[in-house]
Amino acid sequence: MAAGSAQALEPEVLFAKASPGVWTVRTFDAQARPLGGGSAVVVAPGRLVTNCHVLAKASGFVIHRENVSYEAVLEYPDVERDLCQIKVANFREPPVPFAPAGSERVGQRVYAIGSPRGLENTLSEGILSGLRGGEDGRLLQTTAALSAGSSGGGLFDSEGRLLGITTFGARDPGNLNFAVPAELLAEVPARAQAALAQRPAAEARLAGVRGPADPLRTGDILEYVRTDRLTGNKSTFVYRLDRIAGDELFFNMGGRVEKADGQVVSVTSPVGGMFDASSPPGGWVRKDVKPGMRWHLDYVASAGDKWRHELDAVVTGERSMRVDGVDLRVFQIVYSGWIYASYGTGASPVGTRFEGAAWYSNELRRVVRFEAEHRRGNASATNEAIELVRVLR
Repeated sequence: MAAGSAQALEPEVLFAKASPGVWTVRTFDAQARPLGGGSAVVVAPGRLVTNCHVLAKASGFVIHRENVSYEAVLEYPDVERDLCQIKVANFREPPVPFAPAGSERVGQRVYAIGSPRGLENTLSEGILSGLRGGEDGRLLQTTAALSAGSSGGGLFDSEGRLLGITTFGARDPGNLNFAVPAELLAEVPARAQAALAQRPAAEARLAGVRGPADPLRTGDILEYVRTDRLTGNKSTFVYRLDRIAGDELFFNMGGRVEKADGQVVSVTSPVGGMFDASSPPGGWVRKDVKPGMRWHLDYVASAGDKWRHELDAVVTGERSMRVDGVDLRVFQIVYSGWIYASYGTGASPVGTRFEGAAWYSNELRRVVRFEAEHRRGNASATNEAIELVRVLR
């Protein structure tokens, strides 16, 4: 090989050098139940990169290694390249070294480190079998074994330097796996904000502000922040528009489906806390909403714990709300009533109190803020808020 091969490390030495910078990602739904996971690589102080598809359906996530876990938040998503930069507070692990840009050579020995199928810190060996052109940039093709959970891990050269972020494998009998070149990681923050910089400010920051006639487009991402008001902890979740079929919009690989007018068709993956898990049929807001309107809801939630809800809703007024730098007119709807838990033999005859509020924008055809408080007697309580912070296009 080239001159660099003289410094090639034995696999066990390479693993000891590189593996501390590769962490497992564990994702959770709105009820803190495990969803899945992947891997992430430390690329800067307090910053890691993983694949966006690892986080797609998560309400929250942590990074984990050797019985140590840190809560993490999404900082910059570059969905087109499937690279998401995440931020971790009070995280001291140093970043991994990067291979020089353009140093990849077909035939060179490479090593993948990640958590395939949840098996933390797994090393696999192969060669760099090709340099491919992708729609959104180059891809590194490798024979190093990858599987579910490897996504977001590191592909290293024989000196333990990062060549790329492992991203996916071809679904055929051949050993065809791919990674995004590490030199592209520096572009993630700028690319995540590129749509905002390329459009007039009012259009760029919220696509729906252009008017009801301009619907969301495939690839758009609605980014929300969820706040646990009991602990103050914050986490980020997203609704990514993956597909439009007729008048139906499919978010998060079908985990949420809406009509073009904003009415909710189904929620099978409740990433948004009680906003998703307790959603009424059709969603929290009626199409013809106006100040003073009242209605009664009696339904069994289709997601989460699927408990019966009996709520009264009233539109208390209309006001201006600033969302990601744009002033919107929103209706405030207040909900109050009871939730009846199910225990296998039907709904409990005794309900527990629920209070909630939604702020709905006709311009965006969606809720931009939602608050919910559910008191469960002597059991645990929920008190949370979600808020739309930006639309990435």
